[in-house]
Amino acid sequence: MVVLAVLAGAGWMAKPVWQPWWYASTMCGGHLSGGELADLLPDERLQAGRDTFDSGQRNLLKCVIEENDGQHFALKIEAQIDTGEVHGPLDMEFGIPVNPRYTYPKSVPGFYGKFGPVIIQECPKLGRDDDGRARRLVTNVYAHGVENDPSPASLRTAVRIANGANAELGCGADPLPLPDRVEVPAKLPLNQTKGTMCAWLTQATLPKSPSGKEWKVIAPTDEKAPITSCSLSDPGTGETVDFTAWFGDWTDKPFENLILHNAQIPDERGEDEALLTENFGRAKARCDGEPANFLASSYARHSADPVLPMGKVRPLLEAFTADQAKRRGCTDVKLPGHTVYPGRH
Repeated sequence: MVVLAVLAGAGWMAKPVWQPWWYASTMCGGHLSGGELADLLPDERLQAGRDTFDSGQRNLLKCVIEENDGQHFALKIEAQIDTGEVHGPLDMEFGIPVNPRYTYPKSVPGFYGKFGPVIIQECPKLGRDDDGRARRLVTNVYAHGVENDPSPASLRTAVRIANGANAELGCGADPLPLPDRVEVPAKLPLNQTKGTMCAWLTQATLPKSPSGKEWKVIAPTDEKAPITSCSLSDPGTGETVDFTAWFGDWTDKPFENLILHNAQIPDERGEDEALLTENFGRAKARCDGEPANFLASSYARHSADPVLPMGKVRPLLEAFTADQAKRRGCTDVKLPGHTVYPGRH
């Protein structure tokens, strides 16, 4: 009878139902929740992979739950200090700058990227590196293949890891609150943007929307976030014109790639310049001793033509850049000229 009980217990333990709670108690420094992992992990036999949490390793905390073949991950979690190197933890996320999906409340400096949640925090206790770059803690949860859209489980998992890594690496950032839902950024009337970082739009002369309806404003980020965003949304078409600011050394190379691969510029112009193309515009500055890039995107989802001609977007990019520069104390602002360079088709 004892043997049968042991065998029965072994059979139960072989089922996937036990896995999430076992991984939560034994991996990733104990920073995970079994219930949230149960919502994320596939219903199949998995195995523990590499885990550097609580190892004394200071440059990369990583834990992996692998598929049973040991060759593919079911969930990969990383937290590391990014000093802004070109091939840092944000390089794969932003091969070219895109508008992230803002799924966190403003109290969490993160977004949902190509592969899952991303959180970026300044590390006040770590100071700057030898090149004067701020140190940032970047937390990635690679949930691609596990989920196609953000869920409370993946967003909360990233926050738990960010808080644990913050303590383990001595980052010194404020602890982040656990979100209870996936945020859907509100579309505000222009007169309700006071107190948001998009209030600058009330002082701007806005072009008429393509549908003729009054623009709505999407203000999903806090003004101190490492990537900030304001969007004009046309209620009649659903299209948006997006303005984003990207702070830190890591942003230069993605913007150069964006221009190099999407614009036909003459030989005397470089991809490191502020300029306009048919679908987007770039401005530049230095903020807190590091580069900053400002993007105005007029890409349309349902048409080859831009939502608004970039000639009409240019004054708004200037106003957005001026507002961001004032908020951050930026210098050496460079704005695009009036020339609109054709795209690469």
